[in-house]
Amino acid sequence: MVSKWLLVGAGRCGLQLARAMTAAGIEVAGVVVRSTRGRSRVRRFLPGVPAVDSGASLPPASGILLAVPDSAIRPCAQRLAPLLDTTTSVALHTSGLLPGAELAPLSKRGCTVGSLHPLVSFPTATGPRVALAGVTATVEGAQKAVRAAQRLARALGMRPVPLSAAAKPRYHAAAALASNMTYALVAAARAQLVRTGLPQRVVTSALRPLVIGTVEAALSARGFEKLTGPIARADAAAVRLHLEALPGRVATAYWAAAWLAIAGLLEQGLISEKQAQELGLALTRQA
Repeated sequence: MVSKWLLVGAGRCGLQLARAMTAAGIEVAGVVVRSTRGRSRVRRFLPGVPAVDSGASLPPASGILLAVPDSAIRPCAQRLAPLLDTTTSVALHTSGLLPGAELAPLSKRGCTVGSLHPLVSFPTATGPRVALAGVTATVEGAQKAVRAAQRLARALGMRPVPLSAAAKPRYHAAAALASNMTYALVAAARAQLVRTGLPQRVVTSALRPLVIGTVEAALSARGFEKLTGPIARADAAAVRLHLEALPGRVATAYWAAAWLAIAGLLEQGLISEKQAQELGLALTRQA
């Protein structure tokens, strides 16, 4: 059983998880950092938790959790492997895309490896602590590592769900669609509304109920039956005017999302083949 964790990384995910762990009474042996900024963050937000230099011998801990960018996981594991304490038997990383096998250098040092990915956004490292209660956390890897990841997730109030390594790219892409792409679309919509002359504060307050209501409707629906707006009404003329009004990259994003909506509506029988064709012509700006 993992009773003490060593965290690697003081970025958004790493610091937020370390803060959540200390708040939940989970012992944190230290946070491995590479920069002065990281050390400062640890001192400020995790009083009493050592900030460990990335080149120093690592303190004793039952488990090590790497919360670093995907491209840094394997190099980081290689760098830390010779510094690992012999008491560390489980190694996890927080990537939703890559398998636990990326920690192979730590596996060669005797660690059982896996991954733990909280399906939640960490907008800042030093802002309000992100609520983890009820958040889904996907776990993957060797059996012992999965058990450790499940226990850690539950201790933080999350709901662990097993996921195969082969499924992770599709899983991560879906998460990015729901989170990152939604963010990009809302940010683009806000910018376009500001360009109409509406004040920024008005735009923000105006969009909030629209965006939140739309997301809630999408989450409670089976598919596209709760979609509203011109595409759901098969209003090809409106779609054509929208594309004419939007600048290049924003129009491209509108185009891509519209095709997804048309396909979903058609598949559910919510629009006819003829209506789908008319909408398609509008998207190609044909009369």
